Amino acid sequence: MVVRQAHPGPGAPVYRSMEDKCRDADRYQQEDAIPWTVLVDDLEGTVHQVYGGLADPTYLIGRDGRVAYYNMWTYAPSLHEAISELAEHGEMGPVRAGVNQMPHMLPAVTTGWRGLRRGLPQSYLEMEMAAPGSGAGVWLGYQLRPLLAPFTQRAKPLPPTVKAGLALGAAAVALLGARALLRRREEA
Repeated sequence: MVVRQAHPGPGAPVYRSMEDKCRDADRYQQEDAIPWTVLVDDLEGTVHQVYGGLADPTYLIGRDGRVAYYNMWTYAPSLHEAISELAEHGEMGPVRAGVNQMPHMLPAVTTGWRGLRRGLPQSYLEMEMAAPGSGAGVWLGYQLRPLLAPFTQRAKPLPPTVKAGLALGAAAVALLGARALLRRREEA
């Protein structure tokens, strides 16, 4: 199996050589201001496949060289908690049950357009074919990022009271919307 670009297209062509892949890694590192060393897997994606081959994973490796925590879809708040817990345990051993398999979609929706935009129009069309509405949803989420990012792109988890308040607010908005729909139906 060969690992390809996540969202290929004219601005993000399929890798034909390790030089292409390394050049692309350098570009991503510069564009996203990534301060740490970026490792590049081989063209076949050998390491990626050994670790499960999923999209956008994070592996927290302990001092002993073992996976201490696996985040199926990179999610900064749970990763932050895992790093803190790993530091408390001498930087070894599994933390937070070793895995977070929840697909945290809102962070991807808020920032995913940058990746899709690189491969337009092919990347957008492929995403829409795989899950209708997903490409448009990512575009919309990116447009709304000034409102969403404080909640979806935070490094630390929201306090439970804030989560409860947001849930109650969302429920209230949904209830008000449902009431307005019912009133309109009664009037019609």
